[in-house]
Amino acid sequence: MGKDGEATAAEDSRAATPGFELLAPAGDSASLEAALEAGADAVYFGLRALNARRGARNFTQDELAQAVESVHAQGARAYLTLNVDLAERELGLAARMLSWARQCGVDAVLVRDPALLALEPEYAELEFHFSTQSCMANSAEVQAAAALSIARVVLAREMTLAEIRAASAVAGVETEVFAQGALCFSVSGRCYLSSWGGGRSGNRGTCTSPCRVPWTADGVAPGTPFSMRDLLSVDRIGELREAGVAALKIEGRMKNAAWVRRAVALYRRALDGEEGPELREEAARLGAYTGRQLTSGYLDGRRDELTGIAGREASPEHEDQTPSAGPSPDKDDLETAVYDVAIQLGGPAIECRCTCSGRTESWSMPKTVVRRKHKAMPVGDLLESLSRQPIEGCRPGRLATDEPDYLLVPRAANKLIDRIQAVVRRGKRRGDELTGIRLPEGVRRILEKTEPHRANCLSLGSPPDRVRLDASAVKTFVRHFRPGAIIVEGLTEDDLFNVRRTARKIPLVVALPPVFFDDDVPGLEKLIRRCKGAGVPVEVNSWGGWMLARKAGVRMEGGPGLPVLNSLAARELGERGLRSVTLSVEADRRQMEDVTAHCPGRCSLVVFGRPPLLTSRVELREEDFRDRILVDRRGLSIRGRRERGLWVFRPIEPFDLRDVRNERVRAAHLVVDLVGSEDPAADFHTPPAPGSGPFRFNYDRSLV
Repeated sequence: MGKDGEATAAEDSRAATPGFELLAPAGDSASLEAALEAGADAVYFGLRALNARRGARNFTQDELAQAVESVHAQGARAYLTLNVDLAERELGLAARMLSWARQCGVDAVLVRDPALLALEPEYAELEFHFSTQSCMANSAEVQAAAALSIARVVLAREMTLAEIRAASAVAGVETEVFAQGALCFSVSGRCYLSSWGGGRSGNRGTCTSPCRVPWTADGVAPGTPFSMRDLLSVDRIGELREAGVAALKIEGRMKNAAWVRRAVALYRRALDGEEGPELREEAARLGAYTGRQLTSGYLDGRRDELTGIAGREASPEHEDQTPSAGPSPDKDDLETAVYDVAIQLGGPAIECRCTCSGRTESWSMPKTVVRRKHKAMPVGDLLESLSRQPIEGCRPGRLATDEPDYLLVPRAANKLIDRIQAVVRRGKRRGDELTGIRLPEGVRRILEKTEPHRANCLSLGSPPDRVRLDASAVKTFVRHFRPGAIIVEGLTEDDLFNVRRTARKIPLVVALPPVFFDDDVPGLEKLIRRCKGAGVPVEVNSWGGWMLARKAGVRMEGGPGLPVLNSLAARELGERGLRSVTLSVEADRRQMEDVTAHCPGRCSLVVFGRPPLLTSRVELREEDFRDRILVDRRGLSIRGRRERGLWVFRPIEPFDLRDVRNERVRAAHLVVDLVGSEDPAADFHTPPAPGSGPFRFNYDRSLV
């Protein structure tokens, strides 16, 4: 209410469109105020840790309380984002965030990690919403959300209007869709490209936007083949309302307050009934600063000509996780902390200095011999990559070196980045950890550590007991090897009998896809029923797959598409009927040790493979991409192919942990993933050569 109890214009607009919520982003207090003044029905924001926009300024503990009070004073709703994979050591902080959110009166929390589902009954005052990071791509996913007591799901951006309508028809769960902003090439929550290239994960809120940079194909530069158009649907609001959508979401927690105000005001007008080409023109101006074209093609099933949009390389944007210049030439008005880095290479060692929030740390690193220059990174390129994105909400200041062309081997570059990130985190730690919050007794009991399951008896370095194969590779593989079990991808109902006969007495596990849409559901239901009749367990890799398997009553295991990074997630999935879980392939050494030390159920660990770095519904020209090797400027090489109707890009070189010895990492199964291998038998038979330095993924570096 305004002064003297009179309703403000924004409140009048909110009251005019009941049942269709306009949800606005807030990366800081100024953006939150702008969103409310422009007429937002709800605002979503994050604390300074554990959210998918860690590059935004975000909110401190005290600021969160003030923010919720401001939101409620305007008659709007407040949503907290807690939508990342949680490491074992972050469970306590996540619980304190939930307790503080309840104490402050937050209306809903957006989540991804299954561990938070275990805590949901203890926080009945909070609605739990599935984030888009949970990959809600079909009506089965929404049915799963209903069974899990989730109040709302944010649907995948790749869905058509018909698919949105089917998902929105599921009783007991609201649906929310994005209306304006950046699009990812990969389905949200199914991208490992940034993590693979440097340990900065989009599933942890630190994506470096490698999909926006130039890539070359077989030596010929194709431009930016993964850089997407931006989303615009201001002229599709009536159709979305008719489809049963409950909330319309604007992405933009990295945007400044002026941009947020303009975006919310525009969509407020559209929701209030204003029509005409001028609305679309104004919406286009909102995105003009990126230099990228706009689309609503996914809604109509038009998935071609969506990529190759380079835009302004100076301000890349990946699902709004990287910094943006805003709608004008002015600098972002976020009052973030600044960090400086200086790297001196003139002496016998690499001398480094980093300053953040008045804290300065200096350290030395040995110089190493570069034998494979094509894999090395110039110091100047490393600093340039840091300049494009804040770390933990701190923006880069002066980044300097005396020898920008000096080459760093990948391990040295990763260690240097890890150390800089650690200094920044220590410099801004105060206010991030949430103090003075006492957890309820029930929550403390849930968080109590358990003993690991006795079946987790294989230590890292033991011989692998399982392989993962494409259905087409099973026949050739079993001529040479007889593993303890085979996990089969790409299987259809008609293939099951032949694959079982080919495998003879080798136990099979049939993997369900991590991404599927409603047209795929009937075929998957038939496959699952056939598995049930044959006594073959299925591996679920999404909440939709879990729902279909649960309905059929088939035995279930958890695959890498439903990953765990903490023991509470493993416990929760076990209680939902999964006989085993799979540790996240992104996990670093410490995270592996932490989760397996307390994993209460059977755990699988992938020790070799070429994981799907990008999984996309975009239609690409077969002749341009199929089996062609694409390389970015760091030398990262990937190859794409069609898998289950989607484009999947996997690395040329696998990660390999088979020669790593670590008694503190223990699992029930060690899996060699041979999907994507040109010669599965050779990859399985040939161990890493001593001293060859196989790629370890994040094992030797920190997953941020």
